[in-house]
Amino acid sequence: MAILEVNNVKKIYTTRFGGNQVQALTDVSFSVEKGEYVAIMGESGSGKTTLLNILAALDKATSGLVLLNGKNLSTLRDSEVSAFRRENLGFVFQDFNLLDNFNIQDNIFLPLVLAGKNYNEMRVRLMPIAENLGIKTILGKYPYEVSGGQKQRAAVARALITNPQLILADEPTGALDSKAAESLLSQFQEINGAGQTILMVTHSTQAASRAKRVLFIKDGQVFHQIYKGSSTNEEMYQKISDTLTVITTGGGKHE
Repeated sequence: MAILEVNNVKKIYTTRFGGNQVQALTDVSFSVEKGEYVAIMGESGSGKTTLLNILAALDKATSGLVLLNGKNLSTLRDSEVSAFRRENLGFVFQDFNLLDNFNIQDNIFLPLVLAGKNYNEMRVRLMPIAENLGIKTILGKYPYEVSGGQKQRAAVARALITNPQLILADEPTGALDSKAAESLLSQFQEINGAGQTILMVTHSTQAASRAKRVLFIKDGQVFHQIYKGSSTNEEMYQKISDTLTVITTGGGKHE
């Protein structure tokens, strides 16, 4: 069953001065099944970030349709957007987006506090997540007291604690060293293995090779896609590298 449907999405920006138009997305269509782990790749300026912002209900498409569990995101009123994101989406950002004046536990609790949950329920939700992510011992510490890898695991816990329909990850390994990145990617695979749907935007071939499917965006549309199937991470890495070479050397569109 498709949890996310993107149909013929186009996005045109009009510059403030001169009225020039910039087409960020031309015609993007794809779907994500419940329980999938999908990575989106493409060169800078290909439209990845614009697409992610539309999927996150941070921006609206000029035309086309985005459905999350059958809900049309373009019909959300401004007053509904924050609650919709909080109830349906979990976010993992490259720069963690943790508040320095909150300890790790309170940062993780924040979306539940905003949703009006009580403390006991928040603790019950947190403990198994903190255990699985290996952050129980740092819950009382502040973001500036822990490593980048620990910050990112805290950000993942914050994304998971609302039981979201979909996790949107934006360059989640971009600020991590290779060891922390490898650890995070292994945890993403475990989280996905437990049934969580993940959509990740990344420049990292290593990160994308862990996904079950990779979509390549070029010139504002889906250029190609690769299914992992029974391929190993190393075989998937090579397939992705080959496709990126085709894209950067100007090869024709794949079907």
